[in-house]
Amino acid sequence: MADDPDRRSFLKLATCGLGGVVGLATAAPALSLVLTPSKLQTVTTPKDPIDIGDAAGAKTWAQWRKVDVIAPEMRDGWTTAHHIVLGAAYVRYAKSQFEALSGVCPHLGCAVGWEGSSFLCPCHDSRFSSDGAKQTGPSQRGLDPLPIEVKDGRLQLTWVRYKLDTGKREPA
Repeated sequence: MADDPDRRSFLKLATCGLGGVVGLATAAPALSLVLTPSKLQTVTTPKDPIDIGDAAGAKTWAQWRKVDVIAPEMRDGWTTAHHIVLGAAYVRYAKSQFEALSGVCPHLGCAVGWEGSSFLCPCHDSRFSSDGAKQTGPSQRGLDPLPIEVKDGRLQLTWVRYKLDTGKREPA
């Protein structure tokens, strides 16, 4: 019995089609695995204000007071973590309003300390005045101000991480 050319062409086409479907079914999830994370924000930090304490009690803070900034929740591609320390802020009540400065040195991100009349970064000896302005050292700008407000009798601080080692204040 002679092979029918139409039948042979159909079988070649069907085999190639079936192989293509199996190959696509295998490649699509792998391609999705590689491309999807580039479109998603895989690590999140709070963009909403974070409660840092009672505003009435904080009105006695005429000098800078170090406050840990704790995120209620952070997520990455795999887990969700609760009560994560993001860093520290310095808060005071002056001129009938609250002020907040980031406790992160704008040079290379070290923690700064309050020394009674000025801020000092121990890593590279940058010094900042009592209002956060740069005095000496390699830092290219002063300490970064943080948005702070009173809402329902509670201090609400918005944590912002800025780009380091630049003269321009830009969120990272």
